[in-house]
Amino acid sequence: MAIKPIGLSFKNTPEDVELYEWIITHSGKSAFIKDILRLSMGSDTSKKVNKISITKSNDLIDMDF
Repeated sequence: MAIKPIGLSFKNTPEDVELYEWIITHSGKSAFIKDILRLSMGSDTSKKVNKISITKSNDLIDMDF
């Protein structure tokens, strides 16, 4: 699988300008953004919850033998 770059745009709003200025203060901008994304990915429980609910619901009749 080829890894493609992901572009990130900022709008000319006070919030986006503040975020952009904060990001560019870091020397390794790419590594900094990746670290933040990894932290966010690790705390994302929505996918874990979906996997649990899928395994519990199998539409089989439990005969309780």
